[in-house]
Parts: sequence; structure tokens; C-alpha cells
Amino acid sequence: MPELPDVETFKRLLATHALRKTIERVVVNDKRILGKLGVQMFVNRLHGARLVTTRRHGKHLLANIDRGGWLTLHFGMTGGLHFVAQPDQAPPFTRVRIDFAGDGCLAYTNKRMIGHVGLVEDADDFIAAEKLGPDALDPRFDLPAFRAAVRGVKRDVKSVLMDQQLVAGIGNIYSDEILFQARINPAVRMDELAPNELKKLFLSMRGVLKTAVTHHAGSEQFTERMPKGALPPERRKGGSCPRCRSSLKVFKVGGRTAYCCPRCQNC
Repeated sequence: MPELPDVETFKRLLATHALRKTIERVVVNDKRILGKLGVQMFVNRLHGARLVTTRRHGKHLLANIDRGGWLTLHFGMTGGLHFVAQPDQAPPFTRVRIDFAGDGCLAYTNKRMIGHVGLVEDADDFIAAEKLGPDALDPRFDLPAFRAAVRGVKRDVKSVLMDQQLVAGIGNIYSDEILFQARINPAVRMDELAPNELKKLFLSMRGVLKTAVTHHAGSEQFTERMPKGALPPERRKGGSCPRCRSSLKVFKVGGRTAYCCPRCQNC
């Protein structure tokens, strides 16, 4: 599932290959990805326009349209963004394709259709309507802001990290890695963490996500792109802790599968 580092990579791809180019053609191969938005309205709004700036908030990617408003992209479970030279090079499961005048195509793919492409008038209003918490890498989201966001929450720490209304951008894979690096049991309640543990969790969150972004390590490329000592290469049945080589424990936390080291994380 695309998480914050994936979407940051998509943002940079869009910024590098799509900004300030005139949109010559918009092709919607499956109107379901637009939800209630009509295909013709979507096409008319983008045809002849240019995308001028990009913005990411958590797992959502937005691009400002020079005529006003924003293109929104959410990638769900299997979504992706690709730039190709020609329309016939668009990858399988391309749901929306944006062709630029003589200068390549942007393809939004989504195999399982759990995602959404849309248009909104205001980015801040959209983020508020989606009830998204602060972006996990927003410079303004410092330790005091993190403490305030999770204060009094009586749920397991893994579920809290993945709650997009509290902290936007973290999913199942990165929550496991953050907790592993912080040496915290995924099942411990957030309100039971000591102040030093909460600080360690925050620093781990920022460090892991920044490292992933630097290495272009999305959730699908984590194992080969992250530095040695990361948990996800061993995040499988029969996996071992990259620190102490203990067998990993696999169990359900808040309905999601968690991987942790019983020795390093006391789980």
C-alpha cells in the first residue's frame, strides 16, 4: 500500500515531468475512479490547462491548476503514478491518463480501484473535509505538537500511528518499522508510554520517514532500498530480527498484522 514516502516520490515525479505543460488530452479509462465526479466535467476542467504547483499531505497528492482549483490523487491499496513518453506506453491498470502537448503522458494506475482521482476548489478545505491530521513530516509538527495530538489516546500505539486523523501518512509497513527502530511494543497503549518513550517514538517516526524519502524507498521498494538493519526485509513468516536474530512475532493489533521482535520490543 502506498504510504507517505511513496506519495512523496509521486509528488517529485509530477513536479519534474508534468508542471507547466499544456494538457492536450485527458483519458478516463474507468469512470469509477472519479467517484461522483462526471467524466466530461473532469476532462473539460483539465483540457488546455496547466498544473503549476504540487502539494502532498499524508497519502494524498494535489496539483494546483492554473485555471483555479486542484487535481487530487489518492492511491488506495495499489495505486501509482507514472510518466511515459507515449500514450501506448502507459502501464496496465491505467485509470486516468493526462497527455501533454508533445511532451509525454502522466498515468495514474490502480489495480484494485481502491483510490480516487478528483477535483477540489481549495486544498486546505479538502484536507479539512478528509479529516486529516498533521502530515507526519510537516516541519511544524514538532515534538510538542505530536504530544498534543496523541495525548490521552487509549489505543495501541500501532493503530494510533496509522490513524490518518491523528497523524497523516503512515500505514502498516512503516508503522512496524518506526516501532522497531524505537524498540516499542506495537500493542502497548499510547497513553502508557513514558515521556522518554514518546520522544523516542517521535524521533523514530521522523527519522524512518526521512530516510525512506531520501532513498526513494516506497512500501514496495523498502527491502532493497533502505539501509541495513531495517525490519521489512524480514517482515514475513519465519523472519528474524535484524538486530538480535530472534524469531519475529506476528500477531494482530487493532485488526492489522504486526511484526515485532519479542526481545528488542518486549512483545
